[in-house]
Amino acid sequence: MSHTEQELRKLYHDTFSMPKGAAKFAVLEEVMRHADALGLVEFAFDVRMQATSVFQHSWVPAKAFLSYSWCLAAYDREPERFGARAEHRLLWNIKWMIYSVHQFPEVPLQRAFDLLDDMERRYRRGGHSMHAVLQHRGLVAESMGELEQAQEFYERMDRTRRDSLSDCAGCVPSSQVRTLVALGRDEEAIRIGEPARTSFCSEQPQWINSELLLPYVRTGRGEQALEAHRSAYRRIRDNPHHLAELALNLRFCVHTGNAGRGLDLIERHLPWLGQARTPLAEAEFAAAAVAVLTALENQGEGELLLRFPAAEGRRRPDTSVTALAAELRERALDIAARFDTRNGNDYQSNRIRRWMAAGPIGESVPMSVFSAGAHTPGGDRVRGLIEKVAASTAAGDAEGAARARLAAAEALLEAERPAEAVEAAEEAIRELERLGMTGDATRCQVLLARAYEQDGHRAEAVRRLRELLEKQHGDLPGSPDRPEWEATLGEWLRYGPEASRWYASAAQGFAASGRTAERLSALRRALLCNPAPASVAELLAEAESALAEPGTPVESRAGLLHACARMLHHDGRLTEAATHLATARDLLAGASAAPSAQSAQSAETAETAELLGEILTALAGVRLRLGAPDAAEEAARAALDLTTDPDDPWNEARWNAVVVLVRSLRARGARTEAEQLMADHGLDEEDLDEWDG
Repeated sequence: MSHTEQELRKLYHDTFSMPKGAAKFAVLEEVMRHADALGLVEFAFDVRMQATSVFQHSWVPAKAFLSYSWCLAAYDREPERFGARAEHRLLWNIKWMIYSVHQFPEVPLQRAFDLLDDMERRYRRGGHSMHAVLQHRGLVAESMGELEQAQEFYERMDRTRRDSLSDCAGCVPSSQVRTLVALGRDEEAIRIGEPARTSFCSEQPQWINSELLLPYVRTGRGEQALEAHRSAYRRIRDNPHHLAELALNLRFCVHTGNAGRGLDLIERHLPWLGQARTPLAEAEFAAAAVAVLTALENQGEGELLLRFPAAEGRRRPDTSVTALAAELRERALDIAARFDTRNGNDYQSNRIRRWMAAGPIGESVPMSVFSAGAHTPGGDRVRGLIEKVAASTAAGDAEGAARARLAAAEALLEAERPAEAVEAAEEAIRELERLGMTGDATRCQVLLARAYEQDGHRAEAVRRLRELLEKQHGDLPGSPDRPEWEATLGEWLRYGPEASRWYASAAQGFAASGRTAERLSALRRALLCNPAPASVAELLAEAESALAEPGTPVESRAGLLHACARMLHHDGRLTEAATHLATARDLLAGASAAPSAQSAQSAETAETAELLGEILTALAGVRLRLGAPDAAEEAARAALDLTTDPDDPWNEARWNAVVVLVRSLRARGARTEAEQLMADHGLDEEDLDEWDG
């Protein structure tokens, strides 16, 4: 299939709103191919430069290297064609290539050295500082085990001025700390790294916090290490790009006597090994996981059964702690051996063996709220439940201790301590499942999903709740019931066909129990969430059935009619849309507490007024498209009268009403009044063109 240039540019523009992943990569690569075929050299260059950034930050550096190499060759052939801005982007991105390429044992070391030499040549030619060059020479030397060279490059970099091609204020210290830790200079690493903990970029502050964990532990700064771990993990947990940083956090769990916490991380993130951004990151995670699993074996938990979440429709089979440790040990050592063959030494194998043999360092750091000596958040109730966990454990009542853990997690969530509730619930689930207390474990899984959502980790909350609803066909334990949870999942998903499906399912559940008002609300949300085209007709039919139910609140009926009208309008069924909107308008206008700009005193009547304003604006738009500008003007003016804050320039409802009123006035020839209205509200022609009715 071929594309015109205009189609190709639109296809490329659409990728900006796509999430990172295989679908986005495929579209970008399609755009590149067709741009090449059409001879759009500058466009192909821009697409590849953007794709290089996407690939680099989406844990697929091999793709980034290909797109970058094409751009570099094109620039070298015709530098005047692309200009200084393109040169700066290329000089910046070469750092990504060097950072990635030495982490693949299949790439000869000479390739990394050639890139470093090319980087230095280009930087010198452009009059740039050697700061970034020395930084990356040091990183390559450190990864090969040439620690004396790494120290020399570090010290030279430290004396060299920064410039616009230096990494940011967080990433430079992160690479410095990595080198200093390898050299055993912990105090200096902390001094250099701590100021960068407040920095922010796509890699920060999770990278610097993770790099500081070992020096913090080795110097007895347990509380600072714990805070750094929690800060780092909050940013790591949803992004496989940070597998290498996650490995450092697994080591922290071993060093501080928190193997149980490390096991939770392994069970959740082991599927990430299948999409490791580099073999080095894969080896480091596998080695750190072996250290955690070995600690559990030493505690007599080698036969503990591990269960893994589904990833991309596939689920790893259950396995034991001992079996997984053996598998990952072999995997880590195999990768390390490939690096040693490439590097001509045994540095990586020895390093990986040290990682796998890691054990506690100094005093243990209480991480769990249930640990002895840990700070107890959440007040007296939580403190009492934590004491009950300890007492039940001491008395040999494992089931009582597990239930107390669950109760403590619930209390922490009620006390608005979601981060601690997440950790408590994860521990409770592990104990409940080990004891075969499946009902309580499922109840705790529901609690954990809520805690994740309240703690700002909506993606993990969605995954957990979706799995529970798909696995369990009836109500989930406790309250609310299944339809309410399905509506909650739709709310957490926010928008799109999947959100619409869950709202539609919730509507069916509400209908089965005679909860008509809730059914109407769920159907309205299902229609507003951009449902899949194949489901629209069924949703509209379900909505018509729900609207026929007697005794439903006026606002619920009007809201659903409005949502139906939007779908009908989108489908080109303008007359039906106008009928639905007129019915909704009449329902609200005829209500006993009919709102107006003057009478909207309460929050409830203000919401009704807002809904009526939206309905009137939509009605005006449909009437205008039907060729009735007089009727459209009438509805638009009525909508404007309902605006509660006419002086608010960012009031979207008022803006939409003004736009459709201007277009209505123009359609009936009242251009002078239309121009004055545009001037009064700061509208221009572009605003009118963007309006889609």
